[in-house]
Amino acid sequence: MNKEGSQIVISKKTLVIGLVIIFVFIAGVVTLALGWNTWFGGAAASSQTEELAIDPGAQKWDGLKLPDKTEDAPAVGIKIPGYPSITLAADQQTVNAALVNPEGNPCYFTFEIVLKDSGESIFQSKLVPPGQALTEITMSRALSAGEYEATIKITTTSLADGSAMNGANVETVLVVR
Repeated sequence: MNKEGSQIVISKKTLVIGLVIIFVFIAGVVTLALGWNTWFGGAAASSQTEELAIDPGAQKWDGLKLPDKTEDAPAVGIKIPGYPSITLAADQQTVNAALVNPEGNPCYFTFEIVLKDSGESIFQSKLVPPGQALTEITMSRALSAGEYEATIKITTTSLADGSAMNGANVETVLVVR
């Protein structure tokens, strides 16, 4: 070797080994990326699909229009119905009650009924599309006769992309007879 022009000589064997190492590295990165998506992305996608399950009890609502609890609602927005009281049959888990997602809403509703005194959730629905209602619900337990202060928690999910939107808590009294 001379000082002016140094040359690096790479043998074919060294070149082949280097290329194999690079190929294995790239294959590993691709496999890891695909595996990551399958392990984590697939689970998220399946979870999102489960979350977007329509409640089997949801049906077209042609009943009475419930009071609108949306204060100073803009012309376009989410309409939230009011439930001043709900009358239920005593000592029965499956009861008739109309939990409505008003026609024209840009979202699904999910309903949860929570007893105020204990914080106990006695009912949780799946998604209810706009213009539909749950008219028969099965609570986690039957209630004995009396009046129970409760909150109906309404969670909203965009029709367009399944993202969470504004929700509401509607105060009510469960009148159990």
